[in-house]
Amino acid sequence: MQRCPCCNSRLPAGGSLCSRCGADLSQALRCEALAEQWLALSVQTLNADQADIAVAAVNRSLSFKQTSAARLFRDFLLQHQYQTLYDCLAKKQWQDARLTIARLQILQGDNETLFRFLALIEHLNMN
Repeated sequence: MQRCPCCNSRLPAGGSLCSRCGADLSQALRCEALAEQWLALSVQTLNADQADIAVAAVNRSLSFKQTSAARLFRDFLLQHQYQTLYDCLAKKQWQDARLTIARLQILQGDNETLFRFLALIEHLNMN
């Protein structure tokens, strides 16, 4: 955080009190730090093929602060999970496909497309 959200004054480096209005910004600065840590964890766990943790971590990061980096990584995770879903369907890995849809629901909520994918999996799994 470079400026005070209360008075828009420049913040001193390393300080948590605004020199102009005296606002205590320690909690806001803590949220920023936690958002960065959760985003880093998300990237690390995706690299370690632990998509469940990566999805939860990016959502946690966004709950602390809506940064453009976290939103961009969430969008990347969405694409990654859809590609994983398509691969699972092609290989007829129905259980893995269901788990991937669960991760997609966490990332973007319930939607008609995901419900249709679940119906397709059920149909294909019966045959």
